Amino acid sequence: MKKEVASLLILAFIASCLTGCKSDDYKKGVELQETGDYQGALEIYEGIDDYESYKDTAQRVSECKTMIETIGIFDNASKFAEQKNSELDSAVSEAEALVAEKQQALDDTLTPALETAISETKAKKQIIMEMPATQDEISKAANKLNSIDYSDVLSNLSTSKAALEKSIKQYSLVNAPTEAYVIDCLKKVENIVDISAATEDNDPNGHLNKAGGYTAQIYFSSDLLDQSEIYGTSLIDKGTDAGGSIEVYANVDDVIKRDTYLASFDGGIFASGSHTVIGTLLIRTSDELTASQQKNMEANIINALIGD
Repeated sequence: MKKEVASLLILAFIASCLTGCKSDDYKKGVELQETGDYQGALEIYEGIDDYESYKDTAQRVSECKTMIETIGIFDNASKFAEQKNSELDSAVSEAEALVAEKQQALDDTLTPALETAISETKAKKQIIMEMPATQDEISKAANKLNSIDYSDVLSNLSTSKAALEKSIKQYSLVNAPTEAYVIDCLKKVENIVDISAATEDNDPNGHLNKAGGYTAQIYFSSDLLDQSEIYGTSLIDKGTDAGGSIEVYANVDDVIKRDTYLASFDGGIFASGSHTVIGTLLIRTSDELTASQQKNMEANIINALIGD
């Protein structure tokens, strides 16, 4: 009898110890769960023998697993957003570097257009928020991060940047080019027949290579005109009347002065045809051509010069 009582007491003591251990582990798991260590709490809960029958451990195990999964989704969403932001930052940096170079473009409206695109792109950048506290808030935040799409603004930025880069390259082609380059370009233009560059000996204006004057003067004839009706025995003699000419200057100031001078005769008896500035070049077309012919030839020459 005494032995049976002793055995019962021992079993009760063991049960009490086990219950105490469970209680301590449970409390520790709850503490970890409440502080956000869901993985640590889960390991403790799952370490409790027969946890499904001990208090609400089974429910807490489910809660921890759900939170761990939700946090994993949020972490992946954050990485996705970081990658998108990195791509955006890289594109913006490249565009800003191009603007900072302050290179001359053929179309001077393209630099401010790119600056606007840069500002619009920056404004679309999403801030990656800290992870919220509750499961619903975490899920909402993850969905928001996963929905980041910069494709429209990045496409616009890329288009604006490419346009400026192309315009910069085009300007370089008409910024004090060589005589040979201009002649090669004129050979590609429809309706241009003969081409002749003036020399210091036969330059009719006497401006070649002089201060403020042109560095090259290239005349050309056009098959749109009956050359037998144009006064002069040679293309140089006929001058711009035969079709037109291109005057090359060393800088913009000089070509603008020349263009302004010619403009003073527009509409008068001494008008010598159309004239327009592109880069440091003055493109002139014959007054014998119709207005539409002048405009078309001018456009074709410009396209040949800038590589379009």
